Amino acid sequence: MNYKKLLGLLALLLSFALVASACGDDDDSGSDTDGGSEEEGDAESEAEGEESGDEGEAMSGGSVTYGIVEPAWIDSFNTQDSEGFEVARLLFDGLTDYGEDLEPVPAVATEWTTEDNIVWTFTLRDDVTFHDGTPVTAQSFVDGWNRVADPEMLSDVAYQGSLAAGIEGWEEVETGEATEISGVEAIDDTTLQVTLVSPYAPLPKVLSHPVFSPVNLAAVEAGGDSYSDSPVGNGPYMMDGVWQHDVAIDLVRFEDYYGEAGLPDAINFGIYDSQETMYLEAQAGNLDISEVPPENITTMEDDFPGRTIDVPVGVINYLGFPQTVAPFENPDIRRAMSLAIDRETITEEIFAGTRFPANGFAPELAPGAISGCEYTEYDPETAKELFDAAGGIPEGKVTISFNTGGGHEDWTQAVANGWLQTLGIEADFVGQEFAPYYDVLQAGEASGPYRAGWGWDSPTAENFLSIYHTDSVDNYASYSSESFDSAIDEFRLAASEEEGFPALATAQEILCEDMPVAPMFFNRQQKVYTERVDNVVYSVFGFTLLEDVEVVG
Repeated sequence: MNYKKLLGLLALLLSFALVASACGDDDDSGSDTDGGSEEEGDAESEAEGEESGDEGEAMSGGSVTYGIVEPAWIDSFNTQDSEGFEVARLLFDGLTDYGEDLEPVPAVATEWTTEDNIVWTFTLRDDVTFHDGTPVTAQSFVDGWNRVADPEMLSDVAYQGSLAAGIEGWEEVETGEATEISGVEAIDDTTLQVTLVSPYAPLPKVLSHPVFSPVNLAAVEAGGDSYSDSPVGNGPYMMDGVWQHDVAIDLVRFEDYYGEAGLPDAINFGIYDSQETMYLEAQAGNLDISEVPPENITTMEDDFPGRTIDVPVGVINYLGFPQTVAPFENPDIRRAMSLAIDRETITEEIFAGTRFPANGFAPELAPGAISGCEYTEYDPETAKELFDAAGGIPEGKVTISFNTGGGHEDWTQAVANGWLQTLGIEADFVGQEFAPYYDVLQAGEASGPYRAGWGWDSPTAENFLSIYHTDSVDNYASYSSESFDSAIDEFRLAASEEEGFPALATAQEILCEDMPVAPMFFNRQQKVYTERVDNVVYSVFGFTLLEDVEVVG
């Protein structure tokens, strides 16, 4: 990815975003839906923190060890969390990537054209191969996308093609009404035509997601049930053996990669049960790059002097309210519970100022985001009045759900303490590992407030907002609003992304009034690394540029 230029520009963009949101501490960016953390800082420190290492010729060779928690999937057809994304982005390349101004740049596609934002033509490179040597052609993308949409595959992210991209005929395959997507066609080996249901100007941004990667069907068939544990991609790194669940995922450099070769010979993802374990392993010299538990944020510079990263990323953490469960269908209950949360104190005391209290539904670095939602302010008196007038919560008790291993225990406890003090609500807690927890959310089985997060799939506020659309599979709150859906639909029909921003502003105002979730904080990501490695860069999109890491020890 063309991130070297991008990171420099983002430091400037983020300085404006942080100043604009300022009234206090900077804050946050970073994780995904499963956990991690990232947050605040001024523009100069961010620019320094994002990229480390001396100028000069890059050092190649060696192996890098990197800590993650167990992903849900690494096969591109179902990549759905930040941990899986870290792996999948190295295994697969799609049509597009991101460049300097957050705009799409060529990857496997060299160029794309459209006259109406409905019919798009992508011209592909002719020198790209899968890791087994099979050429990547336009048909490889047709095969990959049909595989995602196939209802028998049960992809949790198939909606990316039907709802996010709006590709004609994708939904019909998802529902079993058709077997092939009518809106994607291989004109020849290097020409792919994509037809949408309606105009959508940001399409090239959306197509950078791993779900739109090509696939080698022969390799899938040969791999059988074990293919997803050792997928065959076309990216800069390839699998070295199979995914050892709860232990490790090992990659080696793909020597026939069409683009710029990665620096490390091998990248070894160590799988840990918590950030705390990761951090201890890094301190012991057994792990090169680690996440930082909340309790170590204030000590990380002492523990790893000059070898820390703290940068904003496009991530929001929130507490959702399941509106199929009484009394959370009442917007005044939701507003009251949000007003009773002291976000500023939580971000300062628990995260040492390395999160930014969320005052909206999308981070300000996302194009089209607005801030200033009144129900994200801390106002215990109004909260109590609204809560009592709405009838409160039966028996005065709620169950708060969260995923373990991501540093969410302390801040959810702090929220519960605030609810007890202000509203008289007691809380029980249910913590699960990420994969089964995600299954609970998808099944709509949360019985009370639940922790969730969202890291952008593409750099626009719409990506954060569309998860509340009635038809979104990520709408765990079961929120439904015709006016909100219409505002999102209006944005999608705009001739350009910028022309659709007023519609996005309307959508955010509606969310603020309805409060289907309580935005908590926008993330910053902290990472530490040992003296074995250098040139460790963490992108605003929420992953480390492991292909650029230098092994120096």
